[in-house]
Amino acid sequence: MNDTEKYLFDLQGFLVVEGVLSTAQVAAANAAIDRHADGIVERVGEASLSSDSPTLKGQTGRGDMGGLLSWEKPWCDPFRDMLAHPRVTPYLNCILGQGWRLDHNAGLISMRKGAEGHLLHGSSGPGFDRHQYYIFQHGQMHNGLTVVAWQLADVNPGDGGLALIPGTHKGNYACPPPIRKWQAHQEIVKQVTCKAGDVVIFTEAVTHGTIPWTAQHDRRSVLFRMSPGNLAYATGYNPWPKKMLEDLTPEQRAILEPPYHQRLQRPVFDDEGNLQA
Repeated sequence: MNDTEKYLFDLQGFLVVEGVLSTAQVAAANAAIDRHADGIVERVGEASLSSDSPTLKGQTGRGDMGGLLSWEKPWCDPFRDMLAHPRVTPYLNCILGQGWRLDHNAGLISMRKGAEGHLLHGSSGPGFDRHQYYIFQHGQMHNGLTVVAWQLADVNPGDGGLALIPGTHKGNYACPPPIRKWQAHQEIVKQVTCKAGDVVIFTEAVTHGTIPWTAQHDRRSVLFRMSPGNLAYATGYNPWPKKMLEDLTPEQRAILEPPYHQRLQRPVFDDEGNLQA
């Protein structure tokens, strides 16, 4: 992670890493999703994410699908390859510290034209969230729960999708409801544009959500939520599904270790993506 990338992440609370996946890798991931597309569940009714906001309201809900790492081979492979990707490893070493781990099981977020937005949320101010945080001390950033979002479709200006308020991971006041509902001060909310194959990394502490999807093509983003090695937000690791653990490489298995201190021989990666016990 170079000095410019550190500066941008510290300033904004997110970073776009371009061209991590090749065109062929994006196609393989999309083919696997297409094969299992009947498992996508759209959030409607009480599961809606737009609250009572007229500006976030849509014609349908966001589509969710989990279990990608447990699919039969070869359909699980494109997503297992994301677990310990050497292009992403040095970023997470810097953002979370060596020994970071998968906190939530991987999941797909999809949005078709007319899909509603998601109420803006985050853990900035006024209290301290021990699981979702951003701290800078002794020349180093320290983050809690952090999202690695793999983009499987282009997101162009005006399309909608992931949006956030840059810098709010260091905010001291709670975000007012009209801003959370995307009804006031829309100019401070930034839609994150990216291309298929890019990876968006952001701290859960930054105020973020989604705005309604307007593009003709579907949004597809695969989210991996990572935590420092000694921290857990979710309980999915206790235990991980058996199918998810089958035929993993040592590198992939290391990311699924439960939370414990690095001094207890926790496996870690160097910045070249090599596993060190």
